[in-house]
Amino acid sequence: MTRPEDGDTLSTHAVSGVRLGVLRLKKRADFVSAAKGRRQHQHSFVLQARERDPAPDCVESARVGFTVTKKVGNSVVRNRIRRRLREAVRLADESLFQLRCDYVLAARREALAAPFDELRGELARALKKIHRAGSGRSPAAQAADRKQDL
Repeated sequence: MTRPEDGDTLSTHAVSGVRLGVLRLKKRADFVSAAKGRRQHQHSFVLQARERDPAPDCVESARVGFTVTKKVGNSVVRNRIRRRLREAVRLADESLFQLRCDYVLAARREALAAPFDELRGELARALKKIHRAGSGRSPAAQAADRKQDL
């Protein structure tokens, strides 16, 4: 059996905080791709989401990545924030995540001091809003319209 960090399996892995149906993003290209998708700003983080192209050999699951920049603080602060966000994702309702979708949580410094229940609530609201906003036109079509307006 391979480790869930490798993206090859959907088993539960207590150390990394991954559950059935939710895997971790690891490759830079996946983070860059998610950054081009929809965004939902919250007090403690920014949620970026993008639907992956269906591939026959691809695992049908949601993938989540975490970004905490050096602007937020030193390595101790960044790792603590990352652990809090990972736990919030682990405890989140899996039905909020869509299959074949990549999510990136870009943390803000406020994620360190926010009560954990508030952090979980923000994540649930952001996931609901990002999928509700995505039910209309694609982000690429919206970006094309913005360029034409200039």
